[in-house]
Amino acid sequence: MSVKKGSKKTAHTDSTSIFETPAANKEFRKELKLSKKLILILSTILTLCVIIGFILYYYLQYQNNQKFLKNPLLASEQEQESIVSHVGKLTQLPTGEEPTIAKVSDITKLQNQPFFQHARNGDYVLIYPKAKEAILYDPDGNKIVQVGPITLNQPAPAQEALAAQTKAQLVTVVIENGTAIAGLAKKTELSLAQSMPSVTVISEENAVKQDYPQTIVVDLTGKNAATAAQLASVLQGTVGSLPRGEEKPTGADILVILGKSN
Repeated sequence: MSVKKGSKKTAHTDSTSIFETPAANKEFRKELKLSKKLILILSTILTLCVIIGFILYYYLQYQNNQKFLKNPLLASEQEQESIVSHVGKLTQLPTGEEPTIAKVSDITKLQNQPFFQHARNGDYVLIYPKAKEAILYDPDGNKIVQVGPITLNQPAPAQEALAAQTKAQLVTVVIENGTAIAGLAKKTELSLAQSMPSVTVISEENAVKQDYPQTIVVDLTGKNAATAAQLASVLQGTVGSLPRGEEKPTGADILVILGKSN
């Protein structure tokens, strides 16, 4: 009888699963801990990649904006391309020519023109001379407001009104060389003719002092703050008041005194 009992006890011991042993449970917990650690590491790497991606995107956006601020003409060209692209999606545009684009900034000067009957400040006019067609576009509503023919032999009222408005917006500038660098004023005038066509340089002179370290832009009338700020940006100078000892030029809206940093 004692032999049989011993045999049963041995059989019970042999049938025990290996996965129920303490060593197996310890190994399983170790692998589970490593898996959680690996998931945490991968999550951290993914989060860092997303953050770096956002930083890189906004840095490139900032660099792009700075490039346009330093080159207003380039910004204007991109804006015109965008306007033509939007209008082209709304109507069939004339082919074989680029339009002349003007922005309505003072609708009160255009109230007597039927073409601008429903126009608002901020609207754009696309003029195609070869096709003899003008298109009035509302960028806020992204819609065509008016389309009409133009006559080249006798300027259309819309063209005359826009021309008068554009002329009224021109700003006269006197450039004074505040350095010992010969020809700097003339060189600056030629540069502004390309980058700021709304500015008309009426005179280039020498400043009383020739040792200005930085370019100074002076709004002589107090009515052209935006243009003065743009000039200061283009010429890498600052907007300021008329320096002591310098004379205020007559017939000018803005005075630019060039410094060595220009």
